[in-house]
Amino acid sequence: MAILAVVGATAAVAVPGPTSSTAAWQDAEWVHGDGAIGTSSFSCGEDVGYTANSSSRFLAGNVAGQDLGAVADLRGLDVTKTGTQGVAVSPATAPEITRTETTAAYGNPLDVGVLGSVAGLDLTGLGTGLPGGSAGAVNQVATSVATGRSVAASGLVSDSGGVLVTDTTPTEALPEPATLDLGQALAGVADLQSISDVGLEVGAVGSSAQLDGCDLLEDEVWGAARTATVTRDYGIASLDLRIDSPLVRSLTSSVDATVRTLDAAIAEQSRDLAGLLTDEVEAWAKVELDGILRIGLVEGTASITAPDLSTVLAPVLRETLTDGVVTVDLASGQVRVDLAHLAGSPGAGLNGLPPNTELVLDDRVVADLSARVGALLDGWTTRVTERVTALLASARVQVQLDVGSVKVLGIQALKLELRLDASLGAVLSGTAQLTVTPRLIGISLLPGVLDALTAQLRDIVNSTVGTLVAVAAPLRAALTSTAASLVAAVSPVLRALPALLSVQVNVQRDTPGARDGRYARTGSYSVTAIRIGVLRAGGGTPLARVDLASSTVGPNLVDLGAPRS
Repeated sequence: MAILAVVGATAAVAVPGPTSSTAAWQDAEWVHGDGAIGTSSFSCGEDVGYTANSSSRFLAGNVAGQDLGAVADLRGLDVTKTGTQGVAVSPATAPEITRTETTAAYGNPLDVGVLGSVAGLDLTGLGTGLPGGSAGAVNQVATSVATGRSVAASGLVSDSGGVLVTDTTPTEALPEPATLDLGQALAGVADLQSISDVGLEVGAVGSSAQLDGCDLLEDEVWGAARTATVTRDYGIASLDLRIDSPLVRSLTSSVDATVRTLDAAIAEQSRDLAGLLTDEVEAWAKVELDGILRIGLVEGTASITAPDLSTVLAPVLRETLTDGVVTVDLASGQVRVDLAHLAGSPGAGLNGLPPNTELVLDDRVVADLSARVGALLDGWTTRVTERVTALLASARVQVQLDVGSVKVLGIQALKLELRLDASLGAVLSGTAQLTVTPRLIGISLLPGVLDALTAQLRDIVNSTVGTLVAVAAPLRAALTSTAASLVAAVSPVLRALPALLSVQVNVQRDTPGARDGRYARTGSYSVTAIRIGVLRAGGGTPLARVDLASSTVGPNLVDLGAPRS
């Protein structure tokens, strides 16, 4: 089975350890005033001389020419804490989470109800389905501490910066996904006549970054053996390609139409069966008994009863077809591809992947996805036609007619009893047959005459049953044709994606630290849960580049000249 290729690229600048190259930090001429730097020049845990920066932004990039950074309602959050004295927060209206002499923690969650759809990116789903008391799926928090520590988090995260999206998060604790419209990108390369909408759906996402700036500077300058100076985390609930097509609903409407026709045919044949049998007996008597006996009263019933086909078939007509990667939702009219399942490890999806992992769709994967759609529809077509056939075969055919004959003198001389109570399937197989029993008084029929009548009456029953089977017969062909059309409509969309869609997860970017006279600065460290690029057919300016759930810590700096106790 073809799988989605996963390409991992480690971030260019890793957090230095004792054996890492420290580049500019290997400078023995760092001085504090006129003396060499010692550990007394700055001491971790003090709240003097440090400036800490933290920043979080749930949504960044551009869509259809719209710079998302210029949308006021999409503003991120930046917090700078300088010693115990000052704090700078942008936007200034961001509410406090914690504010003490040494710690400044703020939150700026976005209101997706106000945002709605931004230039083809619909975020409204992220506002629904969350449990009560949740901080929201588009939270933005930033904490800067006077001792040089920074914490930033965005997306479905706690106010303390913890990522609440993991591969074990219950579905009921997650919101509906956000949707990025792909229709414009596909319009120039795919035949969308039978496609009403195409979108990339991103479930809840979250990221967090933490930096202990002082510890990192000590690591850089003196080669301390700490390894947790910078930590980053991310989570992605789901990533689905969604293709809407009226052909999906055509599958169920074809079955509905057949069931309606079949119900009407059963009612009609049931209504006519008694008359057909009686007419045949009368015609037989006219030929065989003319001048001897006169056919009298016909009593009894003949009927065909079947289960309520619509009710019995309802579950199979509204079911969700899936093989774990491709899903055809008959109720919503959608075909979905679980890109997270294809790319990630079993159970973890897109979580836990190396930094800067790129999801790559290739020709093998596209061909496999098309084949999966076809296999799901073929299996469903077989199940539906088998179910309809079984339901029809279980219909009950009942005949209980008594045909009386009267002699001229008024004495009953002949009575025929027609009896049948069996399933339609048994009638078709010949295991259940109509019986015709004569009751004779003082008269004998010519040899074979009654046998001929019995055969003719059985033919009528079989013909009636055959009519019902003929009504259901075209169903498989109709479903097969519609399924083939759906696969043909979905395939161009899938084939176009490798050239148009770029997806990266756990996107990490590091910038190096520096020294500037009396200041020592760390680098800055960021993580973005997912980055989506949508290209134009033939290249050129991308139609969209969207970063979801970005968190940045640093640069944090220490003033080596600040007085210390």
